Amino acid sequence: MNFKIGLFFILTILIPTALLAYFGLLAARNEKVIVEKSMRQKYEAMANIVEDQVRQSISRAPEAKLGERAYWDSVLAAGADVFRDEVFLFSREGAPVGKAAPHALEQAAYVRPMKDLPYLLGVFEKHPFLVENLETKQKNLTFYISIIIFSAFSILGGGIFTTSALTREWRQAKLKSEFASHLSHDLRRPLTSIRMFSEMLKNDLVPTEKKKNEYYGIISEESEKLTHLANNILDFSRIEEGRRKYNIKDEDITRVARETVERFKVYTIHQTRDVILEIEPAGLKGTAPPKGQASCAGYPMVRVDAGAVSQALMNLLTNADKYSPADREIRVSVRRGKRQAVIEVADRGEGIPPDEQKRVFQKFYRSPRKNMSEVEGSGLGLALVKHTAEAHGGRVAVESELGKGSKFTIYLPV
Repeated sequence: MNFKIGLFFILTILIPTALLAYFGLLAARNEKVIVEKSMRQKYEAMANIVEDQVRQSISRAPEAKLGERAYWDSVLAAGADVFRDEVFLFSREGAPVGKAAPHALEQAAYVRPMKDLPYLLGVFEKHPFLVENLETKQKNLTFYISIIIFSAFSILGGGIFTTSALTREWRQAKLKSEFASHLSHDLRRPLTSIRMFSEMLKNDLVPTEKKKNEYYGIISEESEKLTHLANNILDFSRIEEGRRKYNIKDEDITRVARETVERFKVYTIHQTRDVILEIEPAGLKGTAPPKGQASCAGYPMVRVDAGAVSQALMNLLTNADKYSPADREIRVSVRRGKRQAVIEVADRGEGIPPDEQKRVFQKFYRSPRKNMSEVEGSGLGLALVKHTAEAHGGRVAVESELGKGSKFTIYLPV
């Protein structure tokens, strides 16, 4: 897909833009060169004619007269009279010879020394508007070049922006397609289990009460997974549409954490994994708040949406469960920071590479590593955790090392 996008960009934008800039600059430059060349050819032709006339006059003049200054000046003036008011002769020092020139030599449009003679031919433009027109063309050329360059860069910039936008849209479409595929798989598995065990119970195919209780537990566990998945999808849909509202009020954050951990234990009722809840300060771990006390372990009440925070913590717990071996514990700790409540979920699983840690909170993102991509999941959990933390004025952070596990931390302002 990236190759196709690059080829599309080169063929439809980059090459046409380069050709537009090249031929535009070439046309403007050629126009300037043609005008300048035409004017120069005109001036050179006039200078050649005058020089020929002067040489012919000198060749026909008596030798005795050539020493007279007045006669010499008249010969030169007669030669220059071919182009009256346009061509004048000057000495090497720039002084006019014969008839007076209307302008100084420096103002001549074309100056050329006469061969074997100590004089200069100065050609003045009889129609100044032609010179002005040439100057105008030169100014216009600069303007045209600026317009061409600006247009080229505008097209190029627009092409880059469009290509980038298309790339993002195609990537989002691909992610959504993968999300739909993963979601179908995640729904099929618990639904299959629920249907199979419920039909066995319905048809009285379970021989013992112990087995019945086991199957009831599986049905309850799979139902909890479906509920969790449905809540994630609904929350994500409301966030995308801007309809997600939070019912924020004073809550005991330790109670929210404790109840979420207990609900997670039901979620993983058929696993042997240990889930340890630690509430600082030490000595109060797992204890209920004393009667009349606002919060356990001296915690102040925190203004949060208890359901949203519980769902975020549940997402972190299910992630830790998916990406760590079943015999390794998950540790949840709640502690007080500086003017904030801190909830940490740490596992001893596979870990996350540094280049992926910045992307794990993006919606639909799933690790491209083979052993990770095979794990079921929708790619929404961590994105919802990030949104929930930020909606409460807090943030979420991750620390991880490959092969040693990960720690996700939610910071909520007190």
